[in-house]
Amino acid sequence: MAQENLSFLSRLLRKRTAPVAAADDSGKAATGTSPAAVDLERVVAKDSSSTGREPPDHVVASSIDDIIRVEEVADAEFFIGDLFRRRFHGDPPNYPRSFVAFYQPIRSRLEAVGFVHYLAFEDSYLCGGLVIDERRYRQMPTEHRKIIKAAGGIAEKMLRVTFARLADAPAIWGYVGDALAEKVDLRAGFRHTTHQHIMVCWNKDLSAEEKEQWLAKVVALGPF
Repeated sequence: MAQENLSFLSRLLRKRTAPVAAADDSGKAATGTSPAAVDLERVVAKDSSSTGREPPDHVVASSIDDIIRVEEVADAEFFIGDLFRRRFHGDPPNYPRSFVAFYQPIRSRLEAVGFVHYLAFEDSYLCGGLVIDERRYRQMPTEHRKIIKAAGGIAEKMLRVTFARLADAPAIWGYVGDALAEKVDLRAGFRHTTHQHIMVCWNKDLSAEEKEQWLAKVVALGPF
């Protein structure tokens, strides 16, 4: 592009021979810009505008998968220790299975923005400890927040991904006491039970009797 512009300018300057400054009747140099100089400025400005655009300061995303990833981690403390303590006033679980939601604001940079834990109970799982970094969410670019909201939010994304990865278990259980969390849980795949606070995601076709037996076991655990 630079070579083409230079060739064009050379031809242009050969055609435009008017002096940049000429003497007036008083003998003083007249001020002003020649047509050739004006054209030169226009070409340079046009070339600069086409090649000088700065890249966006965040990842250009078309879906939540472009900026949010959920991964299982062995050491939850390393990634979300402070976030977990801020929400639950205690340390995160140091036993399996821990999942963290990572946010990618720019390429090659990841930030932990969510956490959920699954405790094995016989051959099923108890879901708990779900927390989202709302402070970091509010700091995200508007475009990213819109995409995340359209997908149901970070919590729903975490539940959907982890439910799929734990689909071999006959059931995943949750203890829910918050109306907003309940809405998210229902969208992700949880269903109500006859117990006020206990919800379940059935992964296998069980008889009504088997489901009642399972529910009785989970109720006996108390809040989790």
